[in-house]
Amino acid sequence: MADALQRATQGFAAVAVAATLVTVGTVVYERRAPDPTLDTTGTQYLPRPYDTAAPPAPGPAPSPSPTADASRAVTATGVTLPATAYRAYVGAESRLARSRPSCGLRWPVLAGIGQVESGQAHDGALTASGDTVTPIVGPALDGDGVAEVPDTDGGRLDGDPRWDRAVGPLQFIPGTWAVWGTDGNGDATASPHNIYDAALSAGDYLCAGNRDLSDRRQLRTAILTYNRSGQYADTVLAWTDYLAGTPTPAPTPTPTTSPSPTVSPSPSPSPSPPATPSPSPSTETAPPSSDSPTDTVTPTAP
Repeated sequence: MADALQRATQGFAAVAVAATLVTVGTVVYERRAPDPTLDTTGTQYLPRPYDTAAPPAPGPAPSPSPTADASRAVTATGVTLPATAYRAYVGAESRLARSRPSCGLRWPVLAGIGQVESGQAHDGALTASGDTVTPIVGPALDGDGVAEVPDTDGGRLDGDPRWDRAVGPLQFIPGTWAVWGTDGNGDATASPHNIYDAALSAGDYLCAGNRDLSDRRQLRTAILTYNRSGQYADTVLAWTDYLAGTPTPAPTPTPTTSPSPTVSPSPSPSPSPPATPSPSPSTETAPPSSDSPTDTVTPTAP
């Protein structure tokens, strides 16, 4: 079970269940009429794929010969994560506790998104400063079974001058990054390919609209603005609960003012998961394992 969790989202997004691994295929999205109760600021509020493991997509060249930080962090709940990713998530929580104290964002929410979007940057393929060793770039948002988002950045972030693609370990759409991109590691630049920057920006985005993310309903609404898919929101929440070491409550339906018709997406060769993953973290006996060195890390905000 631990090995399966360690490989989660390398080819599939996955959720830990007591004795079952629920997989989510490489193209998971929903087409629905816009929900007027959701914040549509920026362009992140779109149904889109949320697995980017393969094949490699075009993107900007990384810095010369980057070296991944192989260190691991053991969280208070006994879960092992790449240390750089863990520091970024906890650092973002700490900074947002000061800048948006009423938001109540917890680091496991960001880690849940990072797990589903990129498998924690392909299981820690990050430099010590937080940059991805190789660019993590999603499929073209060309309207072929996914949202249609023409290029907004001239290919600067995603290497595609025709269509936008979600980029980085937390998979920001370039148009959203243009609005929400924030320097999270103090190097005077903001890059979606840096997990410190991406984590703080994602937290800021989720807190928009004076949300209280300690409220389960508001948290789910915030996650839906990140990727408008009910399956996505439930998967992120399940990972959030697992990483936080708390039982997963029954899912809360998204509030709507009127029924929204659902249109079936284009056929996909990927397997279809159950409608709602229901992990039971309290029954997990061992966190994900790794051959990399493991250190107990007490992260601080960058």
